[in-house]
Amino acid sequence: MELGVGLGYVVKSIFALVVIIFIANYSLKYLNTFMTKKGKAIRIIERTAITKNSSICIVEIAGTYYVMSFTETHNEILRELSDSEKEAIIQTQEVVEMDPKSPNPLNNNLIQLIQQLQTKYQNYYEKRK
Repeated sequence: MELGVGLGYVVKSIFALVVIIFIANYSLKYLNTFMTKKGKAIRIIERTAITKNSSICIVEIAGTYYVMSFTETHNEILRELSDSEKEAIIQTQEVVEMDPKSPNPLNNNLIQLIQQLQTKYQNYYEKRK
């Protein structure tokens, strides 16, 4: 008879634990909306992983676009994008925001640019090892 009583306590404890985890998770998500500040001066436009610890990003800082490399130890600006590349990125963003499923020839140019930079950075990274 004690087995049934003990089992009841276990079931109640597991149910209470699930409820507490759900409430804690929901509370943290709700509080996170107040804690994170949406920066308007700095935005990461696109990120491409090079290795598991490094990536290349297109970053907009106060209206100027840069190609940056991010690693665990340091971050550096690889180059500033030209006005024509900046316009291509802006147009690509506008098209993707309107209809993300539609193919865009400007998106292909952006993908080629990112792939070229990724290859250059990989070669640079391998030489540094």
